[in-house]
Amino acid sequence: MRTNTYRALGIALLSTLAACGGGGGGGGGGFPIAPIAITPSTPPPAANPDPVPQDPVLPALSLDFELLTNEFDPVKLLAALNAEGGKGFRWVTSPNFKTDARHVLSKDTKATDKYIYEFLGVGLSQDDYLTQINASGARGFRLLKDGAVVRNSAVSAWYSYTLETSLRRNNSNTDPNNDPVSLDGFLAQLNAKGAQGNRYVGQVHFAPLPDGRFNIQSVYENAGNGAFQYEMLPRAGKDADFIAQLNAQGARGYRFNFMASLRNGEGKAFYVKDKAQAPKFTYWIVDRPADASAFLAQLKDNASRGKAFFIDNYGSGTDSVTGPGTWETAPKIIYSASAQCQGVLCGDLYAFSIMSTY
Repeated sequence: MRTNTYRALGIALLSTLAACGGGGGGGGGGFPIAPIAITPSTPPPAANPDPVPQDPVLPALSLDFELLTNEFDPVKLLAALNAEGGKGFRWVTSPNFKTDARHVLSKDTKATDKYIYEFLGVGLSQDDYLTQINASGARGFRLLKDGAVVRNSAVSAWYSYTLETSLRRNNSNTDPNNDPVSLDGFLAQLNAKGAQGNRYVGQVHFAPLPDGRFNIQSVYENAGNGAFQYEMLPRAGKDADFIAQLNAQGARGYRFNFMASLRNGEGKAFYVKDKAQAPKFTYWIVDRPADASAFLAQLKDNASRGKAFFIDNYGSGTDSVTGPGTWETAPKIIYSASAQCQGVLCGDLYAFSIMSTY
């Protein structure tokens, strides 16, 4: 997921003049040749090294964060989310630090936002699911993840949803995780839906079809404004390569959306752009803290320096964690900043597409 940036190093070539000396040779009448004094040339000053890139000085974000103890009882979790939502806190992500599972909530301290949460029914059919999320969208509730919706009572909005057979997975196979041979059809679907103002927010698995095929549906959200354009790039390898790709796309107004894989193991990175805007996005990858408290401190520190949380638990392409009989990629956190931007893709958090795994 990453593209190395190579620097050209200027090399100063120093030329040295050879001093020549001679002596008159043996014959009579020869004139002695006096040695000529040669002043050594002064080498040019060494070229200054390229400056080390410095992070831009960004205005602090008016964000506060808190940790909510994970409640496995959905009734208690919903009550806890709504209690905090009434204070202006929004559910962002749910990091799992070994046995310390928490929910991270964020609040814009300069806003008057109030958040209301509802959970969708369990085990819904495809038709019932679509009916529920559209009924919720008509009341101003946005799909937060496949089982929850949220409404900001300080904002007047509506949302509509459509489902399309997923081309991100191979529905025709009995293995729901069997990746497709090509993602070109999926990209075409994204852009066709995006041109109509529909933004991809993830996929939902329903009960298998009568013939045994898995039923995986892509979910598209329409908020009545904007048109979206998607690009698909090869997944970069090293972290530095991925950051270079993220920032190159961000400079063109494309926001990272999610990762998908081909059957041959090749990964693809998908980016989305609001065609009505020309924003800029910048990204940073940092080590993931060891526990929830350290994560909370990191979130607050980065917010104070203008960097908003974007993705948790990104699998590093450079660093690994090793141990007796085990090997895994090191977990990282991605932070982001946006400029010249408004709307759903430009928020300070990655909440615009929690369903879209990376």
